[in-house]
Amino acid sequence: MSNLTSRLTVFMASDLGVEQEALMGTFQGKTQSVAFHYYPPCCHPDKVIGITPHHDGLGLTLLLHVDDTPGLQVRKNGRWYPLNPLPGAFVINVGDILQILTNGTYKSAEHRVLADAEKGRATVVMFQDACVAGVVKPLPELGEATYKAIDNVEYVKGNFRALAEGTRFVDSLKIM
Repeated sequence: MSNLTSRLTVFMASDLGVEQEALMGTFQGKTQSVAFHYYPPCCHPDKVIGITPHHDGLGLTLLLHVDDTPGLQVRKNGRWYPLNPLPGAFVINVGDILQILTNGTYKSAEHRVLADAEKGRATVVMFQDACVAGVVKPLPELGEATYKAIDNVEYVKGNFRALAEGTRFVDSLKIM
């Protein structure tokens, strides 16, 4: 997963027009966590939701579908679109920290998981943290910052607080 993250950041750095090391360095040596998610079949999928709509708070999320059960959806322009599983393919989510690091060039995608009436759904998810020397802030190479810099520990606290309140912490860091 670390190698895949490194390869992705090389492509992103090229796209952003920054040195590879600038973006790769924000991920190298940072915390990674892995989760296995299982959503059992639900006889009333219209009355429940697998995971409520949210944005991932860290840098990158790499998701692998273990089976072919659909359920993951992403919101674009107010409408929900399904992301149907492709065998052996990863779904890559930009998280809020990467949105800040890229000064808003890459946007964190709102997504949710719906339950299926007939089949369970399983995924393996890797969350990758990122920061610049312990600070969540836009890469200096990208020009004038559009987000306030914040200590990584304070960012995590603020992100969890906002999640509990149903808001997005990244929005509070936007410089108007």
